[in-house]
Amino acid sequence: MALEYGADLCYTEEIIDQKLLSCVRTFNSALGTIDYGVADDIVLRIAQKIEGDRCVLQIGTNSGSNSAQLAKMVGTDVAAIDVNMGCPKSFSVHNGRGAALLTQIDKVKEIISSLTAVAQVPVSCKIRVLDDPSDTLNLVREIEKCGAAALGVHGRRREERDQHPCRIDEIREITRTVSIPYTYVPILTNHGLDFSGGSGIITCYDDILKFREVTQASSVMIARKALSCPSIFRRQGACEYDENYTMTKYVVQRILGSNQDRDPRGRQTVLAGSVQEICRAWECESKYEQCRKDRARKQCKRRSSEGTNEYEYYDVTFPLKKLKDAQNSSMTPKCVLFDYCKEVNAAKPVYATHQRVEDKRFEGSVEVLGKKFRSRKGQPNIRMAEQAWFRVFASFVAALAALIGLNLRHLLRREWEIMESPIS
Repeated sequence: MALEYGADLCYTEEIIDQKLLSCVRTFNSALGTIDYGVADDIVLRIAQKIEGDRCVLQIGTNSGSNSAQLAKMVGTDVAAIDVNMGCPKSFSVHNGRGAALLTQIDKVKEIISSLTAVAQVPVSCKIRVLDDPSDTLNLVREIEKCGAAALGVHGRRREERDQHPCRIDEIREITRTVSIPYTYVPILTNHGLDFSGGSGIITCYDDILKFREVTQASSVMIARKALSCPSIFRRQGACEYDENYTMTKYVVQRILGSNQDRDPRGRQTVLAGSVQEICRAWECESKYEQCRKDRARKQCKRRSSEGTNEYEYYDVTFPLKKLKDAQNSSMTPKCVLFDYCKEVNAAKPVYATHQRVEDKRFEGSVEVLGKKFRSRKGQPNIRMAEQAWFRVFASFVAALAALIGLNLRHLLRREWEIMESPIS
């Protein structure tokens, strides 16, 4: 998804060299993928047509010989090989891999030199800044001499985590020191945009460009934010889909994670009963209203027939439960439309329903303020005993269509409608 949305390269998770060397390479004809696995355990899977020339294999290693064997093994199955020298986790560090390499310049030189000597693809590495900035500069100079094609710099020290500010000045000094063609800055958290000492948030594509500019790097790497929001790479911004309430709430809560308990907006999201309430929690209700109006306008179908019998069609419906829950309320589509007509001294709406021959479903129509409105989204006929109820329901749907068509939808509180494609 990240590649589809505009990412130039995607990295695998860190794979330990010995683990990959124990694998057997096979071509999966069913999926069209290259698989590296041990028995039934797939360690690495590459979708060659989609990601073969844009997938970077990231390895964890402490051995030049193992690295060289691995490079020969994968050949050109991947776009590049990256050595992870920035992971501060104990499972990497205690074996002399990851961030443990930062202070072992001779070992770093051995690994990078061994890789570049045999690899058929570019070799890069990812580091963290050291406690002494001069030590960092010495390290990157040695990496450059070994023939690395790219260098990733995580602007935090080994003991620092995402709550600590990114060291922009130190990153900028590195980009000025080396002449490696591609110097990229990994942003491993959504707290990476940091211009004033406090952690900001990269929320859109433009933020990535700002960060690249301030660090003077050639590229920017996104990790956690890309996992929660792959469209961060999309120049046009996040994709807009007409998702239903349940799916929207699920996705937002998954993105929030533990923040839904700590962030007031997260708590409001948990309590939200509609897409509109979710948008209200995030102060983007105006965006919701604009999308709703645009969607209604696009899905409006006007059909003319002989004489003055002209309907405006809005292919809209709403869950039956909405109406049943609002039976004792004056805030239903029909009540709101009636009250408006009364307020402007207009004739009350005239409703009609008919049952379609082809599927026995009900459609409602309404004539109000000199116009006629109808939704072609038929209402179900479950049992004969419920026919009268669904005839009434169809008229409420027609009232909702009229409110949309008359630009009076704002008078009806809460989210009601489900916009659907017209029935042909």
